[in-house]
Amino acid sequence: MKILANELILPIRQDRQCHASHFTPLAGGEIFCVYFYGTKEGQGDVRIFGSLRTADGKWSDPQPLSPDDGIPHWNPVLHRSEDGSVTLYYKAGHKIADWVTYTMTSSDNCRTWSTPRELISGDRSGGRGPVRNKILRTASGILLAPGSTEQGEWKCFIDRSENGGRSWERSADLRLPAEIRAKYENLRGKGIIQPTLWESRSGIHAMMRSSEGQIWRSDSGDGIDWCDPYPTAMPNNNSGIDAVSLPDGRVILACNPVGDNWGARTPISLYESRDNGRSFAWLTHLTTMQGEFSYPALRYEDDKLHITYTWNRRSVQYFCMEDV
Repeated sequence: MKILANELILPIRQDRQCHASHFTPLAGGEIFCVYFYGTKEGQGDVRIFGSLRTADGKWSDPQPLSPDDGIPHWNPVLHRSEDGSVTLYYKAGHKIADWVTYTMTSSDNCRTWSTPRELISGDRSGGRGPVRNKILRTASGILLAPGSTEQGEWKCFIDRSENGGRSWERSADLRLPAEIRAKYENLRGKGIIQPTLWESRSGIHAMMRSSEGQIWRSDSGDGIDWCDPYPTAMPNNNSGIDAVSLPDGRVILACNPVGDNWGARTPISLYESRDNGRSFAWLTHLTTMQGEFSYPALRYEDDKLHITYTWNRRSVQYFCMEDV
């Protein structure tokens, strides 16, 4: 495995926090990365910012993208369409349970953006569309957006679009089994959220962050009907994960391999599966330092694995590797 890049995207400031990065490669070897940025998560000055990595490997200063409306903004996700346009999805709300999803588009490689609009006008379900991880474009051209809500019990769902994102059809909720839910007197903060998706010859698959010390999984043939979620052998500390499938069928998973609910967000590591996610083998640590190194985002493009993750809430780390 050859590391091509290992760099911090933002200058470190003690009076600013950033988290929940996402990114997309662009034409000409550029990369655009987004994250929420402000005094502290959940404060009214927290907005979505972006940084551009030019083809010569230089990152731009953080640039605000979402409006300064006094409402906390959260969890940006980028999706690049086949025509080259880029859509930004993000959440807005003073409370996570009350999130509303907004969207903006760019047709000039993320230099300028449209005015934000609600993804689903009037929706107050806790957010539609992707909640943290990338949208999957299936081999048939359908878009699948991994979503979740946190209104009491944590639940996942998948939004499905057959028209390039102009409209969306929501799946039923994916929940922990009834026998696990029954052991809790109060389900607030218990459940599964923030799915990551990949496609294989056998169908479409989701792995999910959970409150149960393990990554959970569900499978589907069409992106609408999903099997009951079931636990995997991979530990989870109730923090974000991401996965990506490679052209040769391998699945790469990024996570904090800690099995304690709300456990340490270090180390952050890569795992590899050669059996479509049924089992994973450790590949490498991205870091083992003390601190918070969390919320990885993965993409595989042009024979390279690109990764971003939160670096101690003060910056975003970017990795690029080949020969994975």
